[in-house]
Amino acid sequence: GLLWNLSSTDELKEELIQEALPVLTDCVIIPFSGWSDGSCNRTREIIDPEVFFNATGCLRNLSSADMGRQTMRNYPGLIDSVMTYAQNCVASNRPDDKSVENCICILHNLSYRLDAEVPNKYTQLNHMARSVYMDKTLTGCFNSRSGKMENDEYGVPLPEEDFKPKGPSWLYHSDAIRTYLSLMDQSKKDATLEACAGALQNLTASRGLMSNAMSQLIGLKEKGLPRIARLLQSGSSDVVRSGASLLSNMSRHPVLHKTMAHQVLPDVSRLLSFQSGNTSSYGEIMTSACYTLRNLIMSNPHLGKSYLTSNLLNNVVSLCRNGSCPKAAEAARLLLTDLWSNRELQSVLKQQGFDKNMMGSLAGTTFRTLSSRF
Repeated sequence: GLLWNLSSTDELKEELIQEALPVLTDCVIIPFSGWSDGSCNRTREIIDPEVFFNATGCLRNLSSADMGRQTMRNYPGLIDSVMTYAQNCVASNRPDDKSVENCICILHNLSYRLDAEVPNKYTQLNHMARSVYMDKTLTGCFNSRSGKMENDEYGVPLPEEDFKPKGPSWLYHSDAIRTYLSLMDQSKKDATLEACAGALQNLTASRGLMSNAMSQLIGLKEKGLPRIARLLQSGSSDVVRSGASLLSNMSRHPVLHKTMAHQVLPDVSRLLSFQSGNTSSYGEIMTSACYTLRNLIMSNPHLGKSYLTSNLLNNVVSLCRNGSCPKAAEAARLLLTDLWSNRELQSVLKQQGFDKNMMGSLAGTTFRTLSSRF
């Protein structure tokens, strides 16, 4: 418990990572977790559950430091043990065991910048994909509007995952995804829900193949979209923020657009229509919601136009004029600009009272560059 308290002090984290991490992992985390590689000679029975709770609390704090994140990913047995404990609690219907929150928060922190910091199966494929992209670009297979490499146009097969994951490979394994989604179904604790969504958000955050593969795994194979959409109805703004950011990441991938449009558009549009601006997460939530709505509606204007209600559009207009949330204002302007660029959606906006002058004042230079098309 004292180590947990000390670990919240940034100046002590480096020393605690060096001195406390090995002892806590080898003497408490591994033996109590239920995971074993056959080398541990301590039994679970001699460790008090409160000791395990305090130890995971300490490691939760240490995993938030850059040095701690790197060291903990590579420490033998740590990720395996924390994941095993969480999975055993899910299997035994104990989603709100008090140590589960700490374990999931550790995994959330360790998944941060995973694609950039840890060589993995997707690293080499990203290089291959860029080569494919460059070849196609040189031979004219991409039109001039492409502008960037889309994950679904990589033309590179996704790798098979490890049958028995170990260490960092646990962090992006389908069994881990299933654990997070199961906890979203079962847990009543906001901190656990936020950490589950945050871990998935980290896995889908990059612009490479990992994001594409993880998004497909979450949304298509594991059918996790309804569980993520439910997070948007939470009374905790932190939970809503994590859920909205995750959906925004996933909506970048065209392969998911059809499924996402049917399963999450109602909740995202409701969020944009009725979310109040009295929380510290308001700007981030609105930014994510605008980008998700933009990606999904532009992929299917016929389906999407029914969600363009007066409440939603009025809220988007208010965001455009919101000087205290510049990122949300920019996302709102891009959303309106894209809606106006589509003839079918433009007619909906006109019915709601929008015209070229109003759009020009709201969207600024972005709108003026495209208005010459009409």
